[in-house]
Amino acid sequence: MLITPLALCWLLLGGWLYTGQAMAERTGLWPEDEQRLRVGLKLFPACLGALEGLERHLGAADVLHVVVVYEGALDTARQAAQVLGGVATVRDHPLRVETLPAHELDAERWRRGPPGAIFVATPGLSSGQLRTWSREHGVLVFSPFAGDVERGAVAGLHVADRILPLVNLGQAERAGIRFRSFFLQVAKIHE
Repeated sequence: MLITPLALCWLLLGGWLYTGQAMAERTGLWPEDEQRLRVGLKLFPACLGALEGLERHLGAADVLHVVVVYEGALDTARQAAQVLGGVATVRDHPLRVETLPAHELDAERWRRGPPGAIFVATPGLSSGQLRTWSREHGVLVFSPFAGDVERGAVAGLHVADRILPLVNLGQAERAGIRFRSFFLQVAKIHE
């Protein structure tokens, strides 16, 4: 049987779509989003470490409370929390990581104090949520997903010929967050 170049292209495209769909069903993320999540998990501790006044974000016993927020994909959030839980310390402060669905973060009144930082583990959260969480809690909201920094997260990823931290300076200012100058010199700035 002879396969024409056009038939081969359709076969490869079908295989690629099937593989992407299978991955999306397993993790709840498309391949690009899954890759952004993995890179974001590596970059997030550096963003935390670059915060000026990190001490004001600490909870009891000088622990930095990180909330991994998600919508719909609990397994993905748990995997992200497990990775972040493996980070021993950020500037000599241990992390306490918990997962929380977005609607609970919206409703939570933080009787135990606000989180030290928020990591977004799934794409598609509203711009209102991203902006509100950073402003109301005065914390770093980090999202590795495309467009989230422009829509209100404080920090995330800039992907071009190389991967850089992306910082929304306007949102950081509204949240009362400042980054160290060395970090801002290497980051891509969104104003």
